[in-house]
Amino acid sequence: MATNNFNKSNLEYVYNIIQHSMIVFPKEIVLAVLKDFFSHDQYYKYNNDEWGFAKTPDHTDLPLGAGINDNLTTRIFIGENYRQDIIYYPSILIKSNGSKYVPISINRNQGTIQYKKILYDDGYGNLTEISRPEYFVTAGAWEGSLTIDVKTRSLRSCDDICQLVAMALTEIYFDQLVESGLIIKPLNIGGVSTTEDRNDKLFTQSITLDIRNEYRREIPIETLIESVLFSIEFDDLSQKYPSPAINLNIDTSVTLSNIF
Repeated sequence: MATNNFNKSNLEYVYNIIQHSMIVFPKEIVLAVLKDFFSHDQYYKYNNDEWGFAKTPDHTDLPLGAGINDNLTTRIFIGENYRQDIIYYPSILIKSNGSKYVPISINRNQGTIQYKKILYDDGYGNLTEISRPEYFVTAGAWEGSLTIDVKTRSLRSCDDICQLVAMALTEIYFDQLVESGLIIKPLNIGGVSTTEDRNDKLFTQSITLDIRNEYRREIPIETLIESVLFSIEFDDLSQKYPSPAINLNIDTSVTLSNIF
């Protein structure tokens, strides 16, 4: 799933933040899921342009069935709530309602160390596996909510789209969302409201998602001192069949400086 988004700041790289799913990621992953879901529909078919956004061209002279069996236009707009340059219905608009920090432990899992396994071969068939400390790990969680506003010019369309969105997020894509680090807790669908929109009625219904996601830092351990001591004893090489290095021993001492 493409989200058409990337981090512009390099601070996550500077401070070794490998997972940070507070505001941007939840919106983007839900948008990607819904775009993929409705791209398989025939009536509410989502078509995107070459940039991955909803394809919303000028509909002048387009046939009424445009977008059903072709990609001339999208038949539903899916995007951010604050895009102002078009009005397109039916639409699914997403916005964040904020998040709060939820520690998963008092010390943010600060004592966790990630190890890397290294296999040493002494050249005589002796294999030794050593675990080398690689990262200090800290982690925490965020909890917040997203609002999905469904806007249509038909009450039936509003009902249809709301229940399809709910099914997609709670069943069809649930495992995929969990694998992506986003858990949807309760999902609530509000009542339908109507407003006047030019010479027609506009039906709006809101879906609220309570979500949980996490952050994680992996701080490289750079102050590692490794010492490998070799103790080698050879047999008498004057023998007809000497056995060099039969008592080869490898002692490994690793000292870890417990600092960040």
